[in-house]
Amino acid sequence: MRKAFTSLLMLAALLPELPSTQAAASPDCADEAKMLSKEQLELPRLEVSSPRDRPPYCITLETIMAFASRVKLHVSRCPNSEFAPAVAEWIKKSTDYSKLFRQHRCKRTM
Repeated sequence: MRKAFTSLLMLAALLPELPSTQAAASPDCADEAKMLSKEQLELPRLEVSSPRDRPPYCITLETIMAFASRVKLHVSRCPNSEFAPAVAEWIKKSTDYSKLFRQHRCKRTM
């Protein structure tokens, strides 16, 4: 058992030296923005969901919150993206929807 623990510690010490896939692959901002634009068009609309239909409503909230997180991450990597002007709105939406998610006692599925 002690040998396995020592091996894990040695492996953990090496991890910072391993090249990360994030650092190795620079983001292709234009392609990522195109993908986000397409996915934005396919987002479910909260206006057609009702809190009374709890599972679909919760899934809609969670889907939009996840998309908002992806937009925020994308803009942090690509500050000149077409999504940059709207990132504050997406962050606000995510915050508001998080409150609704908790208020309606939704459970995470993603």
